[in-house]
Parts: sequence; C-alpha cells; structure tokens
Amino acid sequence: FLQGVSFQRSVLGVLMAFLRALLLLLTPLETIAAVSKDAIASIQCQVCEAAVEEAYLYARDFKVTDEDGLSDMVDGLCSVKNKEGRWVSKYDVIQEDPGGPLSIEKQESIGFCRSECTVVQRACQNSLKGKEEDLVELLGRNAGSKKIKDKVCKKICGKKRPKLANWKDEPFEARDAKEVETEDMIAKMKAETGMGMKMYKREDLMSMSEGDMETMAAREAFASERNAQRMSEQEL
Repeated sequence: FLQGVSFQRSVLGVLMAFLRALLLLLTPLETIAAVSKDAIASIQCQVCEAAVEEAYLYARDFKVTDEDGLSDMVDGLCSVKNKEGRWVSKYDVIQEDPGGPLSIEKQESIGFCRSECTVVQRACQNSLKGKEEDLVELLGRNAGSKKIKDKVCKKICGKKRPKLANWKDEPFEARDAKEVETEDMIAKMKAETGMGMKMYKREDLMSMSEGDMETMAAREAFASERNAQRMSEQEL
C-alpha cells in the first residue's frame, strides 16, 4: 500500500511540473506564412549535412546499431516532435547579405519551433527523400560521417542555392532546459508505464486553476498505478 502511495505521489509531482511548464509555453501563436520553396532549397545542402552528422552522433551515443532501430531513427530524424529530430530546433536561419542565399547557424540551446524551424524540417525531409535506405545502410556499416555526407548529400549539394530578396528574419528564442527535461520525463514514463497524458486545448489549460491541475494530475497518477498493477499481475 505504501509503495502505491509513494508511486502516486511521484507521478503526481512530475505531472504537475509538466503542466506548469506547459502553461509557460502557451504564449499567443503568430500566423506562420507558407514555407518558401526557395528558402528550403537555399539551405538544403547544409541541412542535409547537419542531419547526417546528427544521425551519426545519435546512433553512436544511444548505441543504435540494428537495422530496425536505425530505420526508426531515420524516420524521425526530421521531425522536432521526436527526440532524434529535436536537433532541427537548435538551428537559426540567417541571411548574411540582403537579397542573398540563406544559411543555417547552430545554437547552443534548443529553441522554439516556429517558421524558420519549419523551413529546416522541410529542408531535411527534402534532402533525405529517397536516401533513407542508403543512410541506414551506411550507419549500419559504421561508415564515417564524412563518407556518409558525400554519399547522401552529394546530389543536393551540387545544386545552386537560390537567393531570396524578401526574406524576413525570425529571432531565435531558446527554450528552458528544464521544460525540455520534463517533456522527456513524461515520454519516458509513458514508455515504461503505458500512461498517456490527455491532450487539452490551449484555452482549456489556460483557464485551469491550481486545483484543476492537481485533480487532472491525480487522475493520471491513479491510472498509471492501475496500469502498473495490471502489468505486475500479468508477469505473475
């Protein structure tokens, strides 16, 4: 019984921290204009090479070596929603010369994913399209990152980079590291316990009181404990 209470309190604490962090992120969203094809084409080469480097480092650091694991990693490589694709939100899109081509610049922290982040994601998807199997194969053979870049990005990097006359820069805004850590904690908890957070609309979350959040978190904690008990009974 005491273990159950302790587990509930632990889950409740994490969920409350997550909800508070989420509320901090709920600032008014600006309308995002359609992604410019020229903007995507302008940074495709750099993004391709960055994607390969990130895939190489992720596979090495997390010891992903089997084909299925590498395929899953590559599938999520260009999406900021996935841990393996979060790197896209660390890049700022810049234009050194007015009216010239664009380039990307890596930042120290993870940033909010808005218009420029979307451009990086699209450039990643375009540059790796049709090259996914080659990337998986080369990573599986433990090829060096330079060799993989030469193989995967050669064609895309041979294209001329278009210039953009009316590019509007978007300031890079870093995210709080604790908020990102909380998101990872929730994802890990879901993977280990099967507990999932119900998705709420922004307006609903903004109107919640502290008591409302505690009630919601307690409900999720109870569901998590019940799932854990069922898993334990199945093992027996």
